[in-house]
Amino acid sequence: MTDLREPTLAEALLGWFDRTRRDLPWRRDRTPYRVWLAEIMLQQTQVQTAIPYFERFLARFPTLADLAAADEQAVLKLWEGLGYYSRARNLLHAAKQVVRDFGGQLPCEFKALRALPGIGEYTAGAILSLACGAKTAAVDGNVVRVISRWSGSAWSAKSAQDRRQAADYVLAQMPDSRPGDFNEALMDLGATVCLPQNPRCAACPLAWGCQALRTNLTGALPLRDKSPAVPTEHRLLLLVAAAGLWHVRQRPSDGLLAGLFTFDWLSPNRDPKPFRIYLQGRDDILVRTLPSLMHRFSHLAWHIDALRLELPRADLDELACWLDANGPQPEGRWVDRQDLDQLPFPAAVDRYRRQELDEPFNPSPVSL
Repeated sequence: MTDLREPTLAEALLGWFDRTRRDLPWRRDRTPYRVWLAEIMLQQTQVQTAIPYFERFLARFPTLADLAAADEQAVLKLWEGLGYYSRARNLLHAAKQVVRDFGGQLPCEFKALRALPGIGEYTAGAILSLACGAKTAAVDGNVVRVISRWSGSAWSAKSAQDRRQAADYVLAQMPDSRPGDFNEALMDLGATVCLPQNPRCAACPLAWGCQALRTNLTGALPLRDKSPAVPTEHRLLLLVAAAGLWHVRQRPSDGLLAGLFTFDWLSPNRDPKPFRIYLQGRDDILVRTLPSLMHRFSHLAWHIDALRLELPRADLDELACWLDANGPQPEGRWVDRQDLDQLPFPAAVDRYRRQELDEPFNPSPVSL
C-alpha cells in the first residue's frame, strides 16, 4: 500500500542529506576533539578555507593532549591567515584545562563544555550531537535562516531569544536516532541551498512545507540587522631591514592581534608628513613605497600605507624616537629570513611579510 502522507521535516531533510552530504574531513571520524577543532575553525571562516588548516593542524597536533602540550607561538603559526586569533588561544587554554580536569577527554556534558574557553552554546551543541550522539540543538546563522523560513517566524540570528526559540523548534523536530546528522543536514541546507541571497528553493527538500516560500517572504526572513559602521584607522607600516635582518615587534599578550608579530608602525592616525620629511634628509636610509591596503576586522578597519626602509646597520638609532613618540612600543628584535618566515604574523600585514620573503629588495631610493 502506497504511503500518501507528506514526510516529516526530519525524514525529508535526512533523506536529502544522505544523498547530498558533503565529504568534509571532520565528518570522516567524528571524535569530540575533531568536531571541536572544526567548529572553532568554521567560526567566521568558509568551509573551503578551513579544510587545509584543519588537516595541517591535526597533522601537527593529532590528539587533544598533543595540543595541550604545544607552545602558543606554534599554535598561532598554524592559525596564521585564519584571523580571529583569540580562537586559537582559547583552543590551547581549553585543551590544557581538559587535560588537567578531564584526563584529556572532552566531556560530553553541556555545562562542562560551556565552562571551557571559547565554547559557546552552538559549539557545545555541535560537539554533543555530532560526537557524543546527544539530542542537542546546534543553532548558528545557517540554522536560524532555515528554521525561520520553514516556520515563517520573524527571527534574527543576532537575537539570543530568537536563537533559543529556533533551538526549541529544532529539538521538537529532531529524531532520537540521528541528532548529529540532523544538525549537520540543517547546516548543509543553509550553506548550500537556503542561501541568504537568491536561495535555491527549487532544489530544497523542504520546499513543500516552507512557509516563507508559500507567502513569498524568503527575502524578508530571517530578519536582518544592519551592521554598524566601523571606524577606520589610518596607519603607516614600516618594514625596517638591515644587512639581511628585519625588525619585528610582538603584540601584547591581550587585545587586538595578541601575541602575534608585526613590523613597526607609526602611531594610528598620526600625520606621516614630518616622518617622511625626516626620511628625505637621511641619505643613509633607502626607502621604497609599498602598495597600500585596507584590512577589516569585525569592529575596526585599518587603512595601511607602507614604507620599506633599508638601514645601514641593524640599529634603529634615531628612528626609535619616531616610533616611541606616543609611548613605549612592544619590545622589538631583529630576525633573519628563517625567523621571519616562522613567526606568526596577522593577515593584516602578512602580504608585506610574504613580499619580503619572495621578492628580494632592490635598494634604489624613490621619492616620498
